[in-house]
Amino acid sequence: MNTKQKILNEALTLFSEKGYSSVYVGDIADAVGIKAPSLYKHYKNKQEIFDSCIKVFSERMEDIRTCLRLPDTSKADINYQTANMETIIEIANSLFMFYWQDDVAAKFRKMLMIERYHNPELNELFEDLFINGAIRHEEKIFYDLIQAKIIKKENPHIIALRFYTPIFYLLQKYDMHPDMIEEANEELTLMVQEFCNTYGIKEH
Repeated sequence: MNTKQKILNEALTLFSEKGYSSVYVGDIADAVGIKAPSLYKHYKNKQEIFDSCIKVFSERMEDIRTCLRLPDTSKADINYQTANMETIIEIANSLFMFYWQDDVAAKFRKMLMIERYHNPELNELFEDLFINGAIRHEEKIFYDLIQAKIIKKENPHIIALRFYTPIFYLLQKYDMHPDMIEEANEELTLMVQEFCNTYGIKEH
């Protein structure tokens, strides 16, 4: 890992623990083990570090969505005609683990959770990424599932809310318990199974 990457990693860790506004360039330099003037050789200021954090998070988010072949990605080829409960559970668990345990995504989310109460712009970013934006993406999935007649025809926005809400709830429940992976996955699976039963999504 080069110095520029280390600066970004240490900055994101500090941001996630203290919030963006409470961290200074000197704090980041100390965490990296360099002097502040050396840090400025890589980033001109704290804002540029933050902008780089957004870029890295966005790339990680695109990677997980592409891996799951979700809508609006380069590999968006979920076969909605054969989608079943296992498909939905896989999507839910993958998204949950990404938001909860991914080294970049989890820290970025925690930083925004701290800052949303102090900074309207960061609150808007938090809502766009982890609330409204997440619902929009899920809504697209369920719209396609409705068109494929995999689930009964209801409001896809409401369906998306009912799908995503348990994920958001479990993030809050297990955020301070990163070692409880088995328990979290089991609870999420049960919730998604109940969701699938409600909307007539078959097991096989």
